[in-house]
Amino acid sequence: MITETIKNIDIELKEKIAEVKSCPLCSLIMDYEFNGLAQIQYEVTHSEKTRKQIAQEGGFCDFHFRQFKKIASGKTNILLLKAFIEEGSYKKENFTIECRICKYINEYEKNLLEAFTDIILSEEKRIEFNRTNGICFVHLRQVNTLIRDENTKAWLHRTHIEQIERMKADFNLMNTINSFYEIDIEKRSLINILIEKIAGRKTGAL
Repeated sequence: MITETIKNIDIELKEKIAEVKSCPLCSLIMDYEFNGLAQIQYEVTHSEKTRKQIAQEGGFCDFHFRQFKKIASGKTNILLLKAFIEEGSYKKENFTIECRICKYINEYEKNLLEAFTDIILSEEKRIEFNRTNGICFVHLRQVNTLIRDENTKAWLHRTHIEQIERMKADFNLMNTINSFYEIDIEKRSLINILIEKIAGRKTGAL
């Protein structure tokens, strides 16, 4: 369940580092978030108690309301919003939102960041991580606050810069090709990868 602490989070993260071409932290968070939304929409559909609880919390934040609306059926959305009208926090003149999905995601992200910080203390994992495209700017800033060893922080920063600059040759090559669709699909994917590295990723849109 989304409310449970994820077991073997370090193992999942190590697998993602080796598996994905983009930020492994963003990738795991999106997977976790999607599974959580799927679970919550099921509970909202079948549990009046859950609908009342969410209504009393003020619903979801803007982002997660829109994500929920996409994944849930029209009937489920009606049930939740009907519960909000009947049981919503606004009845107590509380116009704030305590989005439970944000709460779950933030806790999961915190655990991921701590696991990542531990993983990069291993020389073997550093070598493996260096071969990847690394983490995004957003998570780099967050990891920076957790790293106590200045040498480790300096290594991560150097690696981060190197991972970006390695892409220069590929972008130079793509720039010489007139038609975008004549570019190899693996090369084209670098556009999304670099955007994600710069900005992070909140949705599965890229």
